[in-house]
Amino acid sequence: MWLYRLLLGFIHFILYIRFIISAIALKIQLLATGVFGSRGTSLSEIHLHSKNFTKLPLHISFLVLEPEISFEDVAKLIVWSMAMGISYISIYDRKGVFKKKAAKLSTEVIHKQKEIFNDAKERYTFVIRTKSTKFDQTLAPKQVCISLLSEADGKEDIIEAAQDFCLEIQRKETLPKHMNEDVFDQMLKATHGTPDTDLALKFGNVPMLMGYLPWQTRLTEFISYRTHHAITFSTYLGSLRQYDRCEKRFGK
Repeated sequence: MWLYRLLLGFIHFILYIRFIISAIALKIQLLATGVFGSRGTSLSEIHLHSKNFTKLPLHISFLVLEPEISFEDVAKLIVWSMAMGISYISIYDRKGVFKKKAAKLSTEVIHKQKEIFNDAKERYTFVIRTKSTKFDQTLAPKQVCISLLSEADGKEDIIEAAQDFCLEIQRKETLPKHMNEDVFDQMLKATHGTPDTDLALKFGNVPMLMGYLPWQTRLTEFISYRTHHAITFSTYLGSLRQYDRCEKRFGK
């Protein structure tokens, strides 16, 4: 009988210890969410983090290559980038879901601005642009440019630019020798007026870019994550740290 009671007491003790450990782990998780999640990250905290970097991307891109898209989590990434002082943001999905639901994305961004910026949200205005719209570069950094991209803005845009240049030659408006990197950049409609992407975060278990811009990403630093769902500020911050440490050799 005493052996049975001893065994029962030992089991109760193990269960109690397990309960205590689970409770502590939950509190740590809640604390991490409060500090590094979307709700607990204030504008002043993000500003403090931004001062710890020697360089930040001028243009950051988020490639959402997952079947299910979380507009709320993408909006978090956008607003965090705004607060960091990044002037150009691109959102890519292969089928153009963000383009079709631009109004929904804009609503989510405004909602996240209210959570993080509070009274300072007026300082971070933004414009959502697609291939059919243009962005006035003189507005940055006062107005953040959010480009919505799809597969059609990659190879197809390059083909269209090449066709347009050939037509100009045919109409004797230009000469083949006038073609150079800068001229071609200006002829690309999807990214006209925006700099090439410095940092791209790729979300999804696919070992490819799924049609993402091949011309504008010659010098882009790519960082891959399994998913963008429930992404935390600490993960986003880690990406910026990795970019800050990388050395661009420009092919050397």
